[in-house]
Parts: sequence; structure tokens; C-alpha cells
Amino acid sequence: MLPARPAFVGFVVLAPAMVGCAGNVSGSSGTVDAEATTTHALVIVERTADAVEGVHAEASARFVRVPAWSSMNDAFRAIGAGIDLPAAGTCASQARGAGNATLDVVPVVELSDVGPVALEVGDSATRLVPRQLPDVTDVVSGVVYARATEGSILPAAARYVLRVGGVPGLAAFDVEAIAPGDPNDVHVSGEEPAGVLVASGPSVDLAWVSDGSDDVIYVDVQPAGVRCVFSAGIAPGADVNVHAALSTSLLDDTGTLAIHRLRREAMIARGVDDGELRFDFARSIAYVRSLP
Repeated sequence: MLPARPAFVGFVVLAPAMVGCAGNVSGSSGTVDAEATTTHALVIVERTADAVEGVHAEASARFVRVPAWSSMNDAFRAIGAGIDLPAAGTCASQARGAGNATLDVVPVVELSDVGPVALEVGDSATRLVPRQLPDVTDVVSGVVYARATEGSILPAAARYVLRVGGVPGLAAFDVEAIAPGDPNDVHVSGEEPAGVLVASGPSVDLAWVSDGSDDVIYVDVQPAGVRCVFSAGIAPGADVNVHAALSTSLLDDTGTLAIHRLRREAMIARGVDDGELRFDFARSIAYVRSLP
């Protein structure tokens, strides 16, 4: 293992609201067969730890069929399940709602029924409950799979197996992924044992050890509606002490900071053109800004 070395990321600028990196959608089909479709899959596991309310978790799965001219990111945004992250080392307003950037053309989305869907961790299996969406907008219709549960059922730092039962036209398949740990190792200056942060001075300092993975550490500031992304840019295999500064000018007098660890894994399965397994684990800290 390489020796730890310091890294620093500072946040002092509030950038304008940003959208994701997907290209604009063209309304013209051109030479593309108008009936051609692609299937994109998105499975999200979320955990949130709160000093008062404890740990809550939920999982959802969507299998999205859209016209072939629409990208995976466009499909996820059309169903309100995209995630917009500003560039590493910057902050951005989320006033329009994270993951819901406006598309030039909204694709017609079919949420496919793929049979039983479950997440298995160790000897425990959590079946996601299918729910039929009414086609009230003539844009999105079909089946969404979801389940809310206590944190121990969908744990951190564990091996997950996604099991899809299949239907005629889509064979059953399994996908494995390793979930990251909770962001409990992200230390915040001024945080008291009871889970309350007293923010004083020009910035709130954060520190953690990066293991060189592709995990993203980001912070949502509420009620300001600001998201800041942290990145050390360290080569895989290196343990690095990372330090970052969040400007207190972004904070209201009182509010919450939600510190997230995000991991995104590509989903490779027969019958799915492309997809993503997304783990988004957070801990929420109430804060009070103390002015000098």
C-alpha cells in the first residue's frame, strides 16, 4: 500500500445551475427507424443516516424502453431519476431539482414489466414491489419496482445480487455489485457528538481517506438547495488523506448538510442495452451557523 499523502479540495464559488453531460436530443429522427427502441435499466439503493431518526433505506428499479435516438441519461431524466453533479471541486444550485434537467425533446417512455425483481444480500432477499404507473401525461407509463425498509436490510459495504425473474422476450438474469461504505468516515469540523454542526469561521472543513475508488463524495446544503462535489483525483490503490473546505457563505442560519458517498456501476445483462446500479449512501447533519 502506498503511503498516505494529503490532498485538498476547496469550495468557495457558487456556480450557476448545471445540467448533466448528455448531449441535446434532436427532434428529428433522420434516417433512424422511428419504431426502433432501446432498453435502459436503473437500480438505485439509497441509505440515509440521521442522528435522531436512525438509518432508513430504500431501493427502486426501472427498466426503461425509449426510442433509439434517446440516450440512457435522457431516459433517466425523463422519469425523474437522473442525477446532476457539478464538476468536481465546484458547487451548483439545484433549484430546478437534481436529475430533472430540461430536455429539448422528451422521449415517450415505457417502464417495462420484467417479472419479479429482488435484491439479495447474504442470506436475505428483499423483493421490490411492482407498482403500475398511470399514463396521465402520455409520456411515461408502465411498472416501477420499489421498496422502503430499515437500514439493516439494505446494508452498506456489502455484496448485492440483483435478481430479475424475466418475462417472455426478456430472459431472467442476475447482476452482482459491491456497495460502498456509509460516509461515516467523512469527518466534519465543528460537528458535535449529538450530530449537530456549529459552523463558524469562513469554511467548514471536511476530511476523509480516499482509497482511490471512483466513489464520489458530494454534499447537499439545505434549505439553500446547493450541491458541492468533492474529488481527490487519486490513482487507484492509493490511500490518501483528503481535505476539503465548504464555504459557510453557502449556509443559511440553520439547516442540514447531507454528506453522500455515490457509487455507480455499469449493468451488463442480456436484453438490456445499457444500465446502471447506483448506490447513494448519505448521513444528515443539522447545522447552525455561528457568525463572529
